Amino acid sequence: MNPRIICLAIVACAYSATAQSIKITTEKGVDLKSYETFRVLMGESVTRADERRATDKALFETVRNAVREEMETRGYKFVDDSTAQLNISYVAGTYDFTDAGNVGPLGQTPASDPSQLNQSRSFSNTSREGMLMLDMIDAATKKEVWKAETDDMRVDGADLARAIDAAVYKAFKKFPSRIEGKKKKKK
Repeated sequence: MNPRIICLAIVACAYSATAQSIKITTEKGVDLKSYETFRVLMGESVTRADERRATDKALFETVRNAVREEMETRGYKFVDDSTAQLNISYVAGTYDFTDAGNVGPLGQTPASDPSQLNQSRSFSNTSREGMLMLDMIDAATKKEVWKAETDDMRVDGADLARAIDAAVYKAFKKFPSRIEGKKKKKK
């Protein structure tokens, strides 16, 4: 295979992974390390039914597995019942994003005859993007203690599970670990 194509594919994957911006909010005065157990609740898909590429159940399984892996890596224990101290839920969806613009006269293209000199060039590019919001609720007080949200997941031509895994990984990157003095388990 052509090394240039491989290099371009690696750059494209790196760009799509780094292009995400995640906004994290932690409630003031909350020590997240004081919690020991968590569970993941069925969230909501806000994608129109006729545009969905995954069922609600498949979306739930993907988010639950990604969140569970990140939380367990940090020393929290998964329980699948009401004894959990933290309830984690999500809202996820995809949408078409259209980027359009006008690059002005000539549009960076030389004119081949005088009639093209004052014509502007415009462009339009449509891509599939997604959003994911994770909410962590204290089960006893029913108050939100932590939240992560992104609205620029690249899902155009990508595997939805990989896009969600990448977003969840990035969301939990700075989440506090309960494992003191030990290195976190590697994937």
